[in-house]
Parts: sequence; structure tokens; C-alpha cells
Amino acid sequence: MSTNHQPRVVIGMPVYNGENYIRDAIDSILAQTFTDFRLLISDNASTDSTEDICREYASKDNRIIYHRQEKNIGAAPNCNYVFQPDGAPYFKWAAHDDVLEPDYLLRCVELLDRDPSLAIAHSPSFDIDNYGNKVGTYDDDFQFDSPNVGERVWRILWTIHFTDFWGLMRTDFITKTSLNASYVGSDRNFTYEMLLQGPVGYTNDRLFCRRSHPESYMAKIEDHYSRLKWYDPEVKKISEPVTGLIKVRDYLSSLFKIPMALSDRFVCLGIILEWTVRRSIEMQTGSGELYRKKLFPKATHLN
Repeated sequence: MSTNHQPRVVIGMPVYNGENYIRDAIDSILAQTFTDFRLLISDNASTDSTEDICREYASKDNRIIYHRQEKNIGAAPNCNYVFQPDGAPYFKWAAHDDVLEPDYLLRCVELLDRDPSLAIAHSPSFDIDNYGNKVGTYDDDFQFDSPNVGERVWRILWTIHFTDFWGLMRTDFITKTSLNASYVGSDRNFTYEMLLQGPVGYTNDRLFCRRSHPESYMAKIEDHYSRLKWYDPEVKKISEPVTGLIKVRDYLSSLFKIPMALSDRFVCLGIILEWTVRRSIEMQTGSGELYRKKLFPKATHLN
């Protein structure tokens, strides 16, 4: 992916059958007060009108590049495909159903420009419904702005929701990660890898809107293997406990791959082992997510 102008921000939007919401998502990106960006859309062989919509936008704005996959390669490979920063210092994934307030990119770029220690810049987030109504916030979930890497690791392991995966990120930090793996919850593993490298800086205002709607894959797909297939059609059929072990393996692998002080590495190792033991006991005893219930007593959607 290359053009004559090298933007400071590249936005990658993976999409599959997104006709209901993708106009809102693209419009919110084109309405940004920070305009030095490129938007790469990868259509995962959609069977609805997504292609027509995207080609319409691409024909009107040369900052938009549209690519259609010949076949459905799965959500994780498609998400990784759009990571084509082409030398831009900052990169952001964008979901086809989320919406940005006009100053989102401007404020996030300012944060990253001002503080080189930040891995991600993001915003406190609204929860919007399928009609775009603001129905709540994510204020009760953890933030990852601590300068202490152990605190950030503990929080990403135990938080319920996190929208930071959709933040503006340093490209060179992303290149040190394993990107998105083909299993349920790989966005948490990826965000963990980013947090090993630095904290998240947050804007003062809520500038990001995460949409909850009935067409989302989490709402439509309930069984574990179908979710794995959604991430990657070529994935092997493995059980949920085995998937959990793979996640732990990846947590540990990342911990020893990304450079950090030895003392921080040992602290993070202890946190990961404690999390592994707690989750294993909960799964073996059928007690659900007991520890998260204690951390988030008002949550209504935990087992």
C-alpha cells in the first residue's frame, strides 16, 4: 500500500457483512478534524452490500483504499492484513460498527506526540446501541494509564471490557507484537503485549463510541468452536480449556520476548501465574468468573 503522500496515521478497517453500520463508521472517520490519515478497508468477502458502499466512498476520497479478499480468511487474519502502516508512525484499527467523535484522532495524536512513553492513546468510551444512541459508558472498567507495568498487566488480565484495542497506537510498538491470534480473546493478548511496552494515555473527553448490537459475532455465535471458526476458518477444532492453555503460553512467550527490566519481568510472571491458577480453579470447580464478580460486583453478564 503506497501513495505519493505519507500520512502520519493509517487506519485499518477489517469488515465482513457490515452494511448496517459501516457508513456511520466511515463518515465519523472522514469527519475527523485531524485529516492526515489513510483508511485501508479490507472486505472479508462480504455477501451483502458492503462492497458497493466501500467502493462508493473510495471513489470520492483518495485517502480511502478498498481491498476485497477473494474468500473469507477469518476475522483475525483480516484484522492483521490491514496492519499496513507503510512508514506512518501511528496506526489504529477501526471496527466497521464503531463511531469516533470529530476530535478523536487530533487529541490522540497530541498525546502520543507529547509523551513518547505511551504505547496507545485512547479516550474514555461511550456504549452506543444499534441506533447510535449513547446508552452507557465503560467508566467502571479498568484503565491502563499506570506507569507500573505489573499494574497494567494485572488490569488487562482481570478487566471485563476494554476498548483500548481500538486506540491509536505506535506503529513500532505493534511490530514487536504477535498481532492477532486465531482464538477467542486474542485482542486481550495483543493489548497485553502493547501494555508490556508502555501505558495508555487518555483524553479528557469521551471521544470513542463502541457499538453493542444484535448482529455482532458475540451476540450471534455462542458455541466455542463456531467462534474459533469466525476468527479463522482454517483453525483446528480445539476445546475451550486447550484454548485457555494456548493463551497462557502466549502470555508467557510475550513476556520473555518484549524487552523490559528483569525485575518487571518477574513481577509480571507472578501476576500471570496467579491469574492462571485462579482461572483454572474456577473452571475446574464450575464457579464461573468468581474473582471478576468480586472485582466488578455490579456486572450482570458474568457467569
